[in-house]
Amino acid sequence: MQIVTSKGNTYTYSPRTNEIVFGEGANMCNETFSFKPFVAFHELPNLDAFIINITEQCNLRCSYCCYSGIYENTRTHGKKSITEDDIPILLKFIDDHAAKFPFNISFYGGEPLLFYELLKSIILQAEKRWDKNVNFYIATNGTLLNHERIDWLVGHHVMIAISVDGTETFHDRYRKTLKGEGSFAKAYAALAYLKQYFPEYTKEKVLILTTVASFQDLAPLAESWHQDPILHDMAPTTISALAPNFREGVAKREWTEVLESHEKLLNLYEAHRDRIFLKAYFNECVMNWIKRPIMDVGNEVPFSTCLPLNDKIFIDSYGKLHVCEKISNLFSIGSVKDGIDWEGANELAFSYYNKRTERCKQCPAIRMCSLCLTSTEFNEEQMDVLCHNECIYTKINFWLFCEMAERGLIA
Repeated sequence: MQIVTSKGNTYTYSPRTNEIVFGEGANMCNETFSFKPFVAFHELPNLDAFIINITEQCNLRCSYCCYSGIYENTRTHGKKSITEDDIPILLKFIDDHAAKFPFNISFYGGEPLLFYELLKSIILQAEKRWDKNVNFYIATNGTLLNHERIDWLVGHHVMIAISVDGTETFHDRYRKTLKGEGSFAKAYAALAYLKQYFPEYTKEKVLILTTVASFQDLAPLAESWHQDPILHDMAPTTISALAPNFREGVAKREWTEVLESHEKLLNLYEAHRDRIFLKAYFNECVMNWIKRPIMDVGNEVPFSTCLPLNDKIFIDSYGKLHVCEKISNLFSIGSVKDGIDWEGANELAFSYYNKRTERCKQCPAIRMCSLCLTSTEFNEEQMDVLCHNECIYTKINFWLFCEMAERGLIA
């Protein structure tokens, strides 16, 4: 994989060593790889995070939501929720399977604060059971975070992740109530209260999750974020694009188009280094390149799947187990009542291993690829599109890493 920076310098990346060299490095671009053989597993040695889907219910109807019915093989908004009677079973499962301490319990939905009393009950029982060996996290749309609830969550050291897709114009375009009204005002009020009364807590334990529906929104969104009196010094923790939706069609991206758009955005950031949103975006783009391990793996690459090395497991509202919250609910690997289905978990991981064995052997992005078990549901034609786009964005992030280094934009 090779890129040329705006200064005309060529850099070549070797997937065998994860090194970047200055110049052509022709021999580094034609390597053939295989994955290390799949080995069956019967334990999850790193498991220290348990994501509980308290409810399928939600008080918003975000137009891009994966549960909105526009995606294949994904549930829609439902009525199912866990109950007080489920809590002892949940906690026993966690007790039996936590591999590290302290571990994390996260609350997910739907909107978990629709069942605030149930959430409190789980936290109180978990605290009684594990004391300081458990940490808590909640992902919320923020609309139900009144002062009383914020005070309680802060008092119990719960990390609060709030979905904020920009200032009001951007946020309310997609994140609407059941009546079709915007939801920004209530989430914004919760952030304002947190910053005013819990400033240090907000810096350390309040996260902002942002979804950007269109790349074209990034520049104006960053400007409005910078001008906002509450958001201007709060960097988004994650900036996500929309998940690929093959029901509506997913186009193959073109290198020149993606390069041109990112170069324009990078020029804007270089001219406005105080735009905290752009800084967060570009940091996210290059972080895997900064952290990549420089290690020669020969021609046999470690297989990049979370199982069995994943550190989290998702528990849905029925008590079924899934590898994570992003994978299709078609793929369950057990239940809290019966435990992990090791045969099913191995079958899932092995099917994904087989899917990638031939597909990836000459891929230049093999060690930097972000595709994971969530792509198990896609057919070969759909995987062709996903793989093409993954290579394009791996290469653009490689370009950004080199370009930003040359411009002095990476410490």
